[in-house]
Amino acid sequence: MSYDDRRNAERSNVRITADLRRPGRTPFRVTVTDLSQTGCRCETTGKVINGDIIWITLPGFSSIEGTVRWATPHGFGCKWNAPMHVSVFEHISEKFPDLIV
Repeated sequence: MSYDDRRNAERSNVRITADLRRPGRTPFRVTVTDLSQTGCRCETTGKVINGDIIWITLPGFSSIEGTVRWATPHGFGCKWNAPMHVSVFEHISEKFPDLIV
C-alpha cells in the first residue's frame, strides 16, 4: 500500500506562500501546494529532513506544528501533529485556491 492509498482526508490544491520554522533554525519561505486536515505538501529549496518537527505559518493564521514525512531537494510532505479543524481547512482552501490550471 502506498502513502497515497493511506490518505483518508479530503485534499485541496492550493498555492500559499508560507513561513517554515524549525527549532533553532532561521525561518524560510515555502509554497504549500497540497493541503488536507492531516498534512500538506510544500515546494521549497530550503532543506528539511524526514522526521523534522516544523511549524508552518500561513498568512493570517497561527502556526501549525507538523512532522516531515518525506523530503526531496525541491519539497517535502508534512503530517500535522494535530488534525486541522474542518472549518479552518475549508476556509484556507477557499481563500488560497491554486489558480494554475
